[in-house]
Amino acid sequence: MARKKGKIPYLSTRSNGSLRYVRDYPAPLLRAIPSHPKQFSRELKLSGGYSDSELHRALEEAARLYDLKVKTATNSDPAAYSESELKLAMEEVLRQRKLKPGEYAHVPETQYSKEQWDAAMANGAEIVPDRHDLAEWAIPEIDDIGDDLKRGKKPTFQQEVLLAAWEAIQKLPTLKKTQTMREAWAQYVSDMGIDTSQGDGRKKQQRFERVLKYTGDFVISNETEDEVLDRIQSFIYGKRRDNPKLKAQSIERELTEVIAAIRHVPRLKWGASLQVSGKQNNFQMPKASPVVQGRAMSKDEMRLCLSTWINLKPDPKNTAMLVMVHAGLGCRELRRLRVDRDLYLDAKYPHIIFRGGDRRIAKTAARPRVVPIVIGLDVVKQWLPETIKWMNSIDENSVSVTLNKRLRALIGEEEEVKTHMFRHTWLRMCRRSRIAEDNKHAIAGWEKGDTNNTVMERVYDINGYRDDPELLAQLYEDQQEIFSDYIVDVSSVDNVVQLQTF
Repeated sequence: MARKKGKIPYLSTRSNGSLRYVRDYPAPLLRAIPSHPKQFSRELKLSGGYSDSELHRALEEAARLYDLKVKTATNSDPAAYSESELKLAMEEVLRQRKLKPGEYAHVPETQYSKEQWDAAMANGAEIVPDRHDLAEWAIPEIDDIGDDLKRGKKPTFQQEVLLAAWEAIQKLPTLKKTQTMREAWAQYVSDMGIDTSQGDGRKKQQRFERVLKYTGDFVISNETEDEVLDRIQSFIYGKRRDNPKLKAQSIERELTEVIAAIRHVPRLKWGASLQVSGKQNNFQMPKASPVVQGRAMSKDEMRLCLSTWINLKPDPKNTAMLVMVHAGLGCRELRRLRVDRDLYLDAKYPHIIFRGGDRRIAKTAARPRVVPIVIGLDVVKQWLPETIKWMNSIDENSVSVTLNKRLRALIGEEEEVKTHMFRHTWLRMCRRSRIAEDNKHAIAGWEKGDTNNTVMERVYDINGYRDDPELLAQLYEDQQEIFSDYIVDVSSVDNVVQLQTF
C-alpha cells in the first residue's frame, strides 16, 4: 500500500522496505545518564499489504514502549508503574528474546521420579530439562532476582518485568478476567471488527483517546467497580469544566464505546448495570437538552429544493439531498453505498438498494431498503458516484453540517430545518398517496413498533430485483404516486417560489 511514510512522525523505512519506529531520547535524560543509548528503535514487523489500522496500532505500541523506556531510565520503583506498563514491558522482553507466553507450558514440571533421577545420575545419562530449567535458561536473571527476594530486598521494576516474563513462558494464557482499559479496548476493537484507521472506526478510536486523556489507564475487574466509576466520572467533570455548555448527549456519545468495551470484559459481574443514561445511570450528568426534530417540508419548499438540485445547481452535495429525499435517507446510508453493487440506475425501474455496505451496517436492523429513483434520474446518474466519494473523503459529521447549511440557506435558518426533515416529509407524502403499507416499509424501512418482517424478502435481493420485476414495478409505481405533484412540473418551476406552510 503506497503511503507518504516520511510524513508520519518517527516512521523510518529501511532500504529493503521494512518499517521502524525511530526516536531520539530526550536531551535531559541523556545529560543525566551519559551512557544511555541516544536513540530508540523498534521494528514494526509489518509486511506488504498491511492496512492503515495495522500501521496505526504498530506505531501506537512503539510510542507507548518509547514512553516506558524513558520512564524506566530514571525510575525503578514498581509502585510508579501501572499494570498495563508492566505487561507492555514484559511483552517486550519476550519479543526481544523470541519467546511467547506459554512457550514451555507443554513441558512437564518434573521429568523424572526420584528413582529415575538417581539412575540417570549413576549412569551419566543426558538430562532432559524440565519446564523450570528451560524458563531459567531463557531468563537467566531469575537466579539473581530469587537471591534478592530471599534476602528480603524489594525488587525493582525491571526485576518485576523479568519475573513476570519468567512466569509467563511457563503457563498457558488463560481467559483474563482482569484487564486494563487499553487491553479491554483493544480486545473490543478486535472482536467487533472495527477498523480504527478510517471512517466510523477512526472516530471511535479518537473518542477513546479523548476519554483516556482525562481518566488515564485503569484496571477493570470485579474488585475495581468503584475505581472505574470514579475514573469515568472524572472524565465527565473534566469535559464539563473545559466546556460548561457541553450537552449531555455529547458526553454520552463520547462514552458509548468505552462503556461497551468495559462491558465486553468477561465475567464482569457489574458490567451489565454500567450505563450513562436511563434509570440505572451511574454518573452525575448535565440535564439532557431536548433533541430538535426536523419538521416536514411544505409543497412549495419541496418544489424549490427539487428545482435547485436538478435544474439550477446539480452537484455532489445537492445530489446527496436529492437522493435522500426519495425515502428520508440518512448521510451514513449514502456513505456506505457501493457504486458497483448497489446502484441500478439503468434498470427498467431505476432504483438503489441500501444494504449497509460491505459490513451490512444499516442505521437499525429495520433500515435495509430499496429506493426507486423517480425524479432527477439524469442528475443522480451523473453525480451520485461523486457524492459517495465526497462523503467518504471527509468526517461524517462534516457531511451532515455541510448539507444542513445548504438546506437552511435555501429554505430557512430555523433549527428544525435539517436533512432529518426528509424522512418526515417522505412519510407525510406517502400517507397522502395511501400506498400499500408493505411497499412503504420496503422503501423507507419499517418504523419502530411495526412488525411486518416480510419486508426483508423484498429488500435483501442481491440481484437487484432482477428475478422479481413485478415487485419492483409495484414499488416504482407507488414511488411515482408519492412524487406525482413534482414529477410533471419540476422542470418548469420558476427559480423563485413563494414559500407557504401547511
